[in-house]
Amino acid sequence: MDKKAMYKLSYGLFVVTARQDGFDNGCITNTVGQVTSSPNRISLTVNKDNLTHEMIKNTAKFNVSVISKAADFALFKRFGFQSGRDTDKFEGYGSCTRSSNDLYYVTEGTNAFMSAKVCKAIDLGTHTMFIADITDMEVLDGTPSCTYEYYLSDIKVKPSDIGKTPEGQTIWRCIICGYEYVGDELPEDFICPLCKHPASDFEKVTGSAPAKEEAVPVGKTAEGRTIWRCTVCGYEYEGDELPADYECPICGVGASDFEKITE
Repeated sequence: MDKKAMYKLSYGLFVVTARQDGFDNGCITNTVGQVTSSPNRISLTVNKDNLTHEMIKNTAKFNVSVISKAADFALFKRFGFQSGRDTDKFEGYGSCTRSSNDLYYVTEGTNAFMSAKVCKAIDLGTHTMFIADITDMEVLDGTPSCTYEYYLSDIKVKPSDIGKTPEGQTIWRCIICGYEYVGDELPEDFICPLCKHPASDFEKVTGSAPAKEEAVPVGKTAEGRTIWRCTVCGYEYEGDELPADYECPICGVGASDFEKITE
């Protein structure tokens, strides 16, 4: 069986938002889809470990903001690379408006939003699939929707290939999200500002990329790091080992749904 066939499925990307006890939260997902047109219903599948899952389960409502090609990486950093259990993702964020159900929807880097009321929940083991009736929806602009493929090719930040800045300072790169810290030494208590991982998840960038005529081994980055790919959405993690408790920042599945690229 060729698991790479899963990569041929097309996915959109969305910000799913919820609110409980006065606290707003949201996450990035690729698991929203229409299931019926009459009645107008959508499905949303969420990892049970996500705070957003807990909030939707308790309140039975959520909003979906459809991410467009106008989105920048900052939107993905805010809603996809940090947990609502540790931070208020809406603190200081102005690109949002409340809909009639009192939930936020995102107004920048999106082209539409939908409000939904849960009518059924299906237990899928690690995830729950929520079936929900659309209660409100609006088109925000005409920019085409963002696919996961477009995110990888045009939005996701590409790490630099050299280990020094033009001024000669050392670069330290987060192996989780690719954030780069510049400085001769990385502080022991440093926390990645994007994904909140500690200094132990940073590596010193030590060399340049191979010349164009040199082949990069399959399953390795130009710097020699191993690539692990999510079998659900195709997200790629770079690192010699995949943490046992790692969760895909895009679709929320666990480490067991990642495979080491070997061919």
